[in-house]
Amino acid sequence: MAGPLTREGTIPTLEAAVRLLRQAPLSTLVCHWAGSVPFALVVLWFWNDLTNPRTLDLTGVLESFVLALLLVWMNCWRAVFAGRLRRQLAGGDADPAPWTRRRVWCLASTQAFFGATKLIAMPLAWITMFPLASAVAFYRNLAVLGDREDLDPLELMAKARKLAGVQSSQSWGLLAPLLFLYLITFFNLGIVLAILPQIVRMLTGYESGFSRSGLYFAFNALFFLLVFAVSWIAFDPFVQAVYCVRCFQGESLETGEDLRAGLRRIRGGVQAACVALLLLVFAGRSVAAVPPGELQKSVEQTMRSHEYDWRLPPAASSSQTSWFIRLADRLVAGLRVVSRAVNNALERLIRWLRAEPSPPPEGGAAPAKGLHWSLYVVSGAVALLAVAILWRQWQTRVRKSAAVPVSSPGVIRLDAEDLTPDRLPEERWLELAGECLRDENFRLALRALYLANLAWLGRSEWLTIDAGKTNREYDLELKRRGRAFPEARDLFAGNIAAFERTWYGLHEVGREDVEQFRARIGRMKSILPAPQGAPA
Repeated sequence: MAGPLTREGTIPTLEAAVRLLRQAPLSTLVCHWAGSVPFALVVLWFWNDLTNPRTLDLTGVLESFVLALLLVWMNCWRAVFAGRLRRQLAGGDADPAPWTRRRVWCLASTQAFFGATKLIAMPLAWITMFPLASAVAFYRNLAVLGDREDLDPLELMAKARKLAGVQSSQSWGLLAPLLFLYLITFFNLGIVLAILPQIVRMLTGYESGFSRSGLYFAFNALFFLLVFAVSWIAFDPFVQAVYCVRCFQGESLETGEDLRAGLRRIRGGVQAACVALLLLVFAGRSVAAVPPGELQKSVEQTMRSHEYDWRLPPAASSSQTSWFIRLADRLVAGLRVVSRAVNNALERLIRWLRAEPSPPPEGGAAPAKGLHWSLYVVSGAVALLAVAILWRQWQTRVRKSAAVPVSSPGVIRLDAEDLTPDRLPEERWLELAGECLRDENFRLALRALYLANLAWLGRSEWLTIDAGKTNREYDLELKRRGRAFPEARDLFAGNIAAFERTWYGLHEVGREDVEQFRARIGRMKSILPAPQGAPA
């Protein structure tokens, strides 16, 4: 439940949100996941197709439409989740009102409209920074109040805006710890997902494409998007719970809802006390039949048990307090002092920004005073920074235009990730492999021989070279075109396996491995004839 309103500040609000989530039933959390998990999965799918050059435009349009629908779906379920938390704070039922058509329509329409405006308003708030805390609180309050049937869209917007302005310094004080906690969650999940394939391989012996690639797959853009999605699914319920507590406290300043919730809890306690008193009366009748000596002996034996150690003097219990608990208490006290200092500084900044301007001069005279000198300094610094950025971009564009094209054979790097076999002819790849062998760089020599093999197969029209194809697709294509030459197919599959073990895995390669790779290429050339019309 939310703490009393006298405990204003960042740390008490975060503690109340943690208690609220711990007391929430599983069905409440499922409401959030029912909207966030499908949306996150479709975002990953859409990004994967968007970065694929072979994706059709029509496919992108259809996936964008599905993503827009799932965004509305996610906002609606988030509103249901926040509404259940709000009613839990008030001490009521999780969902007392029935879901009528009007209530469903109001929820879907308001969340669709405000969700669309959020895509424009939040980036602008991040850029300007000053309205950021109010914008975050406004849209979070919309989720808390969104499933109420008694508010039309205009009343909902006005109420959410009013509650976002309550204790504005607390809004700024919440952003820093929430961002810090999210970064901790993000980095922890990133490390776990990065080492998970290796842990599975060590525990089960299962070798997958992820475990063979080591940590290379962790540097993929899709991996970072996956970590962001998983950490958002795990952390966003806590963020929404924080703003549920804040919205409930803001409403209670006018309605006294927290007092009514406390009275309801007291009434429930009175009923429980009456039941306990009745049980005590009935138990007393049965105790009266027990002899006084046995009753006294039983009471003394019970009082000596460990369950009543709380009756010891406070000095004895405090001396046994663990050093870890004392350290945690000091850390919490320090965080509260820092939070209070930050809140005071933000309040002074907001009061300075909201200072009453001087009255306008009469009769068209010159203004009494101009802007504060610090605003001129900030404006000048921003202007200088913008000029420096434009100058740097112009210099970078000039250097790029004067640089040698990347496709030039003289600047080919065998360790580049975007290297394709059609960049050079087969003879040039073989020359690069010979140079790497002389330098005893067997890993790059093996890659140069593999690219030379693909270049020869492409020139002989056994394969169609394409930058978007994988080694698996090349293998399947050769099996389809070279059905009459099973030995050549096996030789090419062996070359692919040797290359992937060396380039994507942790397999050490030596001169003998390179010579075996070259021997398989020579044997393949002697087996596969050149198609008619292809160069020999």
